Amino acid sequence: MSIASCPTDDGQTSDNPYKTGPKLSLPSDAFTQDFQKVVTHLNSHSTNGLDAKDAEGRLVEYGENILNDGGGTSALKVFLRQVANALTLVLVAAMALSYGVQDWVEGAVITAVITINVLVGFFQEYKAEKSMDALRSLSAPTANMGDVVPADLRLISVTTLEIDEALLTGEALAVHKMTDTIKFTLSISGEPSISGAGDLVNMAFASTVVTKGRGNGVVVATGMSTQWKRYYERTMTVLGLRTGTPLQIKLGKLAYFLLVVAVILTIVVFGVAEFHVSTEVAIYAIALAIGVIPEGLIAVLTITMSAGTIRMAKEHVIVRRLNALEALGGITDICSDKTGTLTQGKMTVKKVWIPSLDVPARIFEVEASSEALCPEGRVLEYLGHNVDNVSGKHNVGNDMKGLDQGVVVVNPKGMNSALEELVLVASLCNVATISADDNNHWESTGDPTEVALQVFAHKLGRGRSSPLKPEAPSDGEDSVVSSTVLDDKADLNPIKRYALKKEYPFDSSLKRMSTVYLDEIFPDKPVVLLKGAVERVLEASTSYLKDGQYAGIQRDLTLNQVQMAEVSYLDDTARAAILTAMEDMASQGLRVLALASRRLDLSKLDRLKASEVALSDMSRGDVERDMVFLGLVGIHDPPRLESLAAVKACKDAGITVHMLTGDHAATAAAIARELNIAELDAPEGAIMHASDFNRLSDQEIDALPSLPLVIARCSPETKVRMIEAGHRRGRYLAMTGDGVNDAPALFLAPVGIAMGMGGSDVAKSASDLVLTDDNFDSIRLAIREGRRLSDNIRRFILHLLSVNIGEVLLLVIGLAFKDANGESVFPLSPLAVLWINMITSSAPAFGLGLEKAAVDIMSRPPHNIKAGVFTWPIIIDCVFYGTVLGATCILSFVAVLWGKYGGNLGIDCNTSLAEECVPVFRARSTVFATLIIEILFYSWELKTLDRPMFNMTPGQPFWIDLWTNQVLFWSVIIGCASVPLTIYVPGLNTDVFHQTGIGWEWGVIVGMTMVFVVSF
Repeated sequence: MSIASCPTDDGQTSDNPYKTGPKLSLPSDAFTQDFQKVVTHLNSHSTNGLDAKDAEGRLVEYGENILNDGGGTSALKVFLRQVANALTLVLVAAMALSYGVQDWVEGAVITAVITINVLVGFFQEYKAEKSMDALRSLSAPTANMGDVVPADLRLISVTTLEIDEALLTGEALAVHKMTDTIKFTLSISGEPSISGAGDLVNMAFASTVVTKGRGNGVVVATGMSTQWKRYYERTMTVLGLRTGTPLQIKLGKLAYFLLVVAVILTIVVFGVAEFHVSTEVAIYAIALAIGVIPEGLIAVLTITMSAGTIRMAKEHVIVRRLNALEALGGITDICSDKTGTLTQGKMTVKKVWIPSLDVPARIFEVEASSEALCPEGRVLEYLGHNVDNVSGKHNVGNDMKGLDQGVVVVNPKGMNSALEELVLVASLCNVATISADDNNHWESTGDPTEVALQVFAHKLGRGRSSPLKPEAPSDGEDSVVSSTVLDDKADLNPIKRYALKKEYPFDSSLKRMSTVYLDEIFPDKPVVLLKGAVERVLEASTSYLKDGQYAGIQRDLTLNQVQMAEVSYLDDTARAAILTAMEDMASQGLRVLALASRRLDLSKLDRLKASEVALSDMSRGDVERDMVFLGLVGIHDPPRLESLAAVKACKDAGITVHMLTGDHAATAAAIARELNIAELDAPEGAIMHASDFNRLSDQEIDALPSLPLVIARCSPETKVRMIEAGHRRGRYLAMTGDGVNDAPALFLAPVGIAMGMGGSDVAKSASDLVLTDDNFDSIRLAIREGRRLSDNIRRFILHLLSVNIGEVLLLVIGLAFKDANGESVFPLSPLAVLWINMITSSAPAFGLGLEKAAVDIMSRPPHNIKAGVFTWPIIIDCVFYGTVLGATCILSFVAVLWGKYGGNLGIDCNTSLAEECVPVFRARSTVFATLIIEILFYSWELKTLDRPMFNMTPGQPFWIDLWTNQVLFWSVIIGCASVPLTIYVPGLNTDVFHQTGIGWEWGVIVGMTMVFVVSF
């Protein structure tokens, strides 16, 4: 394919259609204009394009052929978002207050905590944001056959040109292109009847791929003016509509709530001191503010999700946005594209139907192989009264093992003559090829439909491995092919004796293709082979096989004569039977083609000489007439082998799978039923056409009993409306896709899942997850991991927030403990609170984040989306355990001070260790040890959210369950072992934590811990 453009100085192809000087208007309706007018309007040339000077000038004026949104990722913006987090702001205030009262140690520690949280969040988000810059690049390759079209073109000339537009339109089949001006009528609403890019058959669009033929076109749009712009801008628009995952929303609300609480508690502290803000009062306020904030939450959450991404990568799922992994746990619906996602995107012949008058129609089933291109798999015939007229015997193979009675394996060496003729058409009325490399990996060239027919022919030993090479015809002329005997390595392959003499390529108006071959044994009896749409092949046919047999060329070649087929007239009854069979095959999700053949007798044509040269004088009308209808071929885009099990697993998990596809409604319905997406008795409205769905208002969609399970002929706007409709219903939808047309919905969906192997770069960039193996079953694994992660996030959030409630309760009540100067004495120092929040709590919290999935994780419904992780049971547990933690710590403080020391609180005991402050320092050590040990034991209790620690698995000793999560186990053991260090190490205990060594107080610690454990 060529385009009217010139190379620029940098070696790239300039696709900009504008000259220098006055700005030219974009011919947005180029498809409605004669191509010569378009060329003239753009001051271009249909053969030479632009000269170098014009190309350079237009490139300067209109820019490069790229998608550009005005800038890339800003590291500063990402950094500021981390600092502006409400939780961080509280710590910043505490840090400033610490430095303000010249408490350098506490200020430095808080600074370190802020730095760690900000850096962890910054690097994770910056990495994700940076990947979005891939959207801004649109490649502009030279336009050779098989390449990506670099810009939008108005086609000038074409020769059997077909373009795969699946990335733009979602349509699985390549589009046959033409140069005719498109005429359209106006709909009732006054809008053009053209519905989208797929209808513009005289245009070639950027990002689409040439699969067949060649063409010439003039560029009418580049970069942000191409059809890609529509999807790109929609993607950018809906990006701003995303409200975040449930966890993001809930944590955002929690952060601001805690910010308000911290401010209120600070005011309370100042109020208790009658707003005489001394150093002591400031330090107490700092301790309370720190106690409100779960400082380790950001780091634990990020590290836990990062660990989840590593686990998912092993299962072929790349997580682009960490929060989306947790969101998977709440997915209620999956909106999936069909082609290439639920199906393989590779067509295969599945069924063959050969009509007959005297005996039942012959029906053949073609077994699929593990790879669509691999020509392995048997062809099975369902026997009726099918006796070969020539041999008088059943044409069956010897392999009958494992087959039901009445079903036999077709033997390629003893094939029924009618089937052999049909296979001959499949192989030779075909320009596609398949071949295997040295590693036995099969590759193909050509249209997917023709590839499927070629694979079918190979299965029966009639395949062709070398491509047809027609001479280049002038525009509007038929292709004439030089006489070349087709090469094939199989010596027994009968197609070797045929030489292609003429090809009539597929015509969009005729919807059929034909070829003419000479037989080297009977050169005056060439064979015409025809395939195409059933109705169009029937138009060219006048007869069909009388008994399902085809005599054709006599098998005993020593007779040196041609015995024509025994045929019957193709009357209305026969035509109706064929059309009924076609409808039946289409209802099974098959694309149905008809095949026919005809033996020419050149010696009997009055105006033609009985010679090889006479073929060049025959018109298409002469060739494509009086055909013998051979039968129907049903071509199937098979579901992935694992898709059925994945859909079932989703249903078992309470997840509804919807199929949104650009395919025909009958095909979509059949595939949906094959995968159990829609049952045979699905209610009315379960399967809808996109036009019907789009006509509904939002209110009418909301009034439907349920969202459609299948939407056929689906457009990008339809997919977005589906996502929006689900949102209004309180459903939490995931969208899978691979094409550019999927990008807006991938962005708008709470979770967007792109296919990594066959997906476009835009789809990947728009997604939250990318499946590197394009395996729908990987979604099941991702959802399982998402649910496990959701459970674990509940565990460690419950753990961290319970600790914060306990600390706040302890410190608020501690305001009542005043020394001789009337200053409140804190039960825990600010650094002790930071130590507990960042070290003691974070380590077991991270261990809880690695907890294994529950046995029933994929047999229970999704969790409540609106509640997220903060369900009422979680909130109640959080308050309850936090209250018990705070109460036991207060009791420990009181027990030490009043149990032995008569309640002596000393003077200025918040910062210095005088003799009279020893009781306070010993009481703080007791509270510190009590709180840490209770926190660590509490993490074991949270291994299961619905069973107590001592009975996690009925009938099994609890210590075995404790050992299953070794990260958690050792974090508890090491945490307990670290307590004596902070209590007994000189300097560390008195100067940093403001506590001192203890003795008999360990009895209080054990007693209070037992009270807490009993509450389990």
